[in-house]
Amino acid sequence: MIEAVQRRLVRIDDLEHWVDARGRQHSRRLRRVLAEVAAGAWSAPEADLLALIRTSDRLPEPMSNPVLTGPGGRVLTSPDVWLDDVGMAVLVQSRTFHADGLDWDDTVEQASDLSAARVVVLGVTPSALARDPKAQLARIELAHAEAARTGTRAPVTATERPTLPLERAG
Repeated sequence: MIEAVQRRLVRIDDLEHWVDARGRQHSRRLRRVLAEVAAGAWSAPEADLLALIRTSDRLPEPMSNPVLTGPGGRVLTSPDVWLDDVGMAVLVQSRTFHADGLDWDDTVEQASDLSAARVVVLGVTPSALARDPKAQLARIELAHAEAARTGTRAPVTATERPTLPLERAG
């Protein structure tokens, strides 16, 4: 569903219409995922992560898949979630979406340019998010608090990606 929107094969309002046609039962998560897609999430686990972070009263508003620019204007890996106040990236490490050999290697290695730029990087897995979201949120909050305590933020600029409009069928 998310890939279809990203590739502009379907509009979000068309998917909302489909969800409406299915009825209200079990549509809550689909509606939330559609809203997160409109805000920039690239996968269902990312949408779950964004929704989880937004429940926290300790974390700032997250950025979804921003463009990061490091020292000298070098474009860095775009993290799934960015907490700009402390320069912290949260990456969903998913074998499901990157299971074939080189893709998985790239996924595991993608944080190296962020680490080299002194970005705080935290990885989460979709299974851990599903199994114990409260524990994952606590990990993220703790890492954020530690990063804030140091008072040192990576010299990285984050720019929001344009969001997709949540159009309504007339």
